[in-house]
Amino acid sequence: MYFFRWIVTGDFQIDLSKKAKAGQPDSPPPIRTILEIADWAIPLLLWLTDHQRESVKKYARKRWAWPAYVHLLKREQTRYEALLPKFNKTGTKIVKASPIELGSKLSLQLNANLTKGDFIFCIAANAIKHLVQPDDPDFWHDNSWLWLPTLHKPLLKLKKEAYVIETKKFLNSLGKFSRKNWASWKPIFESRLTFYYGLPEFKFELIPKEWQSNLHICLQHGVEVQWFENFKKSKPMTAVEETKWLDDLKAQSKFYDANSPLQEIDLPEIREIVERKKTKRGKWIELKDEILKRIHNLAPPD
Repeated sequence: MYFFRWIVTGDFQIDLSKKAKAGQPDSPPPIRTILEIADWAIPLLLWLTDHQRESVKKYARKRWAWPAYVHLLKREQTRYEALLPKFNKTGTKIVKASPIELGSKLSLQLNANLTKGDFIFCIAANAIKHLVQPDDPDFWHDNSWLWLPTLHKPLLKLKKEAYVIETKKFLNSLGKFSRKNWASWKPIFESRLTFYYGLPEFKFELIPKEWQSNLHICLQHGVEVQWFENFKKSKPMTAVEETKWLDDLKAQSKFYDANSPLQEIDLPEIREIVERKKTKRGKWIELKDEILKRIHNLAPPD
């Protein structure tokens, strides 16, 4: 069951999401499956808020949303609404706290009336959550932090516990995350956004040179073509051999399912931004700047 919860569930979510968005008429239909999961999970969460409230608070404190029903029965709808904090008229201040302490430990400056809760908000807020409030991150074993040594060279020579200690020391040295201290934090967010969501050529530049020759890592992050460009410098090959290599890499990449560049996701808020520019590079810079602007606006003033 442990394997199912952490591995199979993730793959299931991705597959179900893709099929539902594509309108695929599977049996059972993807949307029906999603509703059946919600019918089971959301009432269970409500039961837990009544009977395991302290356990619920542990997770609610660092969340900006809590799953709830849109219910036809007013009494049931009220039970879900009662979990929300109450704001003043301008939406800038909580006048009555959430009983489950929803969002009480978020490092976000939210305006309940004005802050957009779209897809870009989720990217900006998650970046803050993972950089400013990481849940005991394993910096050494998790290569999603591979971009960090490019900003702090001493990490390149460290391993395991020493690496973790130096990483935490470096992030703490930046000072408090705030608008006043934005100049210290901006390069950190910029590198993380590029490594997660940018074009492959920009991602590859953030991988330390010592690891750019590792094909497994490059496939994980969708930069296998950039790996190949480096590889063929030391291994001359014919045009036929080069084509075969690229075809093999393309086939292997399907098993890794690395994130596509964010600018390729077909969402209205993303289209509106990337259509301002013509080149791929320009589209990414425009999108990255918008996310950085959102992160800055979500930061506490000081």
